[in-house]
Amino acid sequence: MRYFATAAGREREVELSEEGVRLDGRSVHAELARLPGGHEGHVRLGDRGYSFSARRVDDGWEIQIAGRRIVVRVEDERTRAIRELAGQAAGPVAARDLRAPMPGLVARVLVEPGQTVHEGTGLVIVEAMKMENELMATAPGRVATVEVAEGDTVNQSDLLVTFEREEE
Repeated sequence: MRYFATAAGREREVELSEEGVRLDGRSVHAELARLPGGHEGHVRLGDRGYSFSARRVDDGWEIQIAGRRIVVRVEDERTRAIRELAGQAAGPVAARDLRAPMPGLVARVLVEPGQTVHEGTGLVIVEAMKMENELMATAPGRVATVEVAEGDTVNQSDLLVTFEREEE
C-alpha cells in the first residue's frame, strides 16, 4: 500500500509491502517498535534510530522526535485517488492552537498577539527534563493570544498559543 505523508510542507511517498519499505522510490531498511500501552516507540531508518511519541490530531499525527514537534498528514493512495476523481483539493491548512506536548517550564515566548507566522516558525520554548524544546507553527497563521509567559510552569495539553484563521 502506498501512503503520502506531508510534514513541514514536504510530501514523501511511502510504500509498504511484504518486500519491505520504499521511501520516495528507494528501498530503506525500517523497523518500528511501539511500547505497550502508550504512544511511544522507537523507529530505525537505515542505520539511525529515533525514540518518539505520537498522538492522533484532527489533521494527522503529532510526533515528538529528537526534541522537535512535527505534525504529519497521511493520505493513502485510495483516498487520494477518490479525492482527485472528485476534483477536490486537499484544502487549506491553518495553524492549530498550540498545546504543551509535555509538562515543563516556559523558557521563552517567541511570538506576540497579532504576529503572522509561517509553518516552522518558533512559537514557544519549553524546558523539560533539562532539554529545551522549540515548539513550532504547523502551518501559516496569525497569533490571536499568547496564554503563557516566561517562567510559567505548564502541564501536558495546557494551551500556550491560539491562532486566528489567516485571511487570504
